[in-house]
Amino acid sequence: MQNGLFSGLQSLAPILISVMVLAALAILWRKDRSVWLIVAIVAELAGLAFRGVMFIASDVAQRMPVFFSLWTLSALVFAAGLLGYALEMN
Repeated sequence: MQNGLFSGLQSLAPILISVMVLAALAILWRKDRSVWLIVAIVAELAGLAFRGVMFIASDVAQRMPVFFSLWTLSALVFAAGLLGYALEMN
């Protein structure tokens, strides 16, 4: 029983982290409406969608080999958006 609880928490933690990152980006965007922040928000929303798919149907990666490549691409776009915002603010 306890193992199932920890497994569930491990599955939900990355989703919660993504929601917290999205909240932080939204707060930053309210203060400074940068296009770079929009890029980061959209990419993080895509990453959250990928996490949700993995939470609901973990076998999707076996059926769609391109799944992890697209997920990695969304993380790369997120990082580029955040870097672009940092450079814009500097």
